[in-house]
Amino acid sequence: MRKSILLSLIGLLGLIGPMGPLTAAAEVVDRVVAVVGNDIITLSDIKKYQASHPANAHMSESPIISGAAKDPLEALIREKILKAEMDRLNVTATDEEINGAIQDVLKRNSVSMDVLKEELGKKGMSMDQYKKDLGNQIKQMKFLSQVIFPRIKLSEEDIVKKAGANPSDEARMKARIELMQAKSSEELVKYLDEAREKTFIEIKK
Repeated sequence: MRKSILLSLIGLLGLIGPMGPLTAAAEVVDRVVAVVGNDIITLSDIKKYQASHPANAHMSESPIISGAAKDPLEALIREKILKAEMDRLNVTATDEEINGAIQDVLKRNSVSMDVLKEELGKKGMSMDQYKKDLGNQIKQMKFLSQVIFPRIKLSEEDIVKKAGANPSDEARMKARIELMQAKSSEELVKYLDEAREKTFIEIKK
């Protein structure tokens, strides 16, 4: 059951977005634009975020930028808060989990490791960076499952309305997962807003 829920969260990862630095094609004059807890956000971080999240992308449902008017700085502040919360709660991804995720990618796409490395190379990404990104995705899935999902309250009426009258156990589970997914983005935003109130944030002028 736990594994099924985690696998069902894959679709939410695109909403949360990759954590950490992305490869930039051009150099920028760097400076600190914000301090978030014990972390910083630099001008280059914002440039990289803008490059990886084009203005015409369909991101209105992203829990990270929801309510932030698609402001790159606001989105990055929320990412830093999420990262800090995962660190505080010791949400981790093991090498075994990361390697298992890679094997799952290979199996689902029917490709070899050499082909995967070749495709990553075309995108300017190393295998080490790919593993780091996968690790962040796994941590995000665990965070949703362990922290956000328990905050969501579903009534029997909600489940029956979604699954239909006299649902089977499988139908009930499917309905529950779909309802949790639908409510998780809003609940994540609430959690991050709560954590923000306890976080030192300074915007540099």
